[in-house]
Amino acid sequence: MTDAMPTLPESEASGATAALYADIRGVLGVPVVNLIWRRLAFFPGALEWAWTAVRPLYAGGLADAAAARILAGTPLPDLPPWPDALLPAAGLSGEDRAAVIRMLASYDRGNRLNLAALGALLQALEGAPAGSPPPPAGGGARNTVEGELPPIPAMEALRPEVRGLVLALNELGNSSDTVVASLYRHLAYWPGYLALVWAQLAPLDRDGRLAAAIAGGAEAAREASAGIAGSLALPPGPPPPEVGEAVGQFVRGPIARMTPVSALLLRLLGK
Repeated sequence: MTDAMPTLPESEASGATAALYADIRGVLGVPVVNLIWRRLAFFPGALEWAWTAVRPLYAGGLADAAAARILAGTPLPDLPPWPDALLPAAGLSGEDRAAVIRMLASYDRGNRLNLAALGALLQALEGAPAGSPPPPAGGGARNTVEGELPPIPAMEALRPEVRGLVLALNELGNSSDTVVASLYRHLAYWPGYLALVWAQLAPLDRDGRLAAAIAGGAEAAREASAGIAGSLALPPGPPPPEVGEAVGQFVRGPIARMTPVSALLLRLLGK
């Protein structure tokens, strides 16, 4: 299976798109441009329109406040953290562990912020009424993620068994969307870690706890997004038609699905 959904990878961005990618990384405080933005960049004008619409929510702290509301409302399974010996037994070094945590933290922050802000954009595009605003974000430094991440490997570049594991993970908590989550692809640098993740998540998928976390988080996100949708100032003129379609697909699909997963995986590592 190849990367069937056309996107513009960070490594291939140039000119105005590269500048937008850099701004997205800087404003969100993460070292990766999440898949939704790379998808929008594939369509002429879509990335610029959407980012112009939602950038103030991120820059002004409203997205951070809404993201905190989402996390508080997500019913994560109550699991004990993994023992310190688990990752070394799976072949991961201390440096590997630090890199995995950095990657998880980046996706955790980016996905939750995007779920809040792009959820607000989706509600505005669909004409939904505004809701109660979230409490203001706390002062001080944002919880940004420092450091760099390796490039996201293409599906066809993965060994067959690793590709199969990525696809198996992508089925967990997934009832309909066909998007392969970037987090699983990115974590493919550490197949032993991915195997542990599948062994942890598969029982949660089977007994319904993963679905409950996803559904609860999605409901919390709808409420949090409604609270900041009224602060949007959409660019003049209609958006490119692909904006609403892509944002709706991701907000209701992979972003909502993966936001509880990254939070849970961080907790398992004691974060």
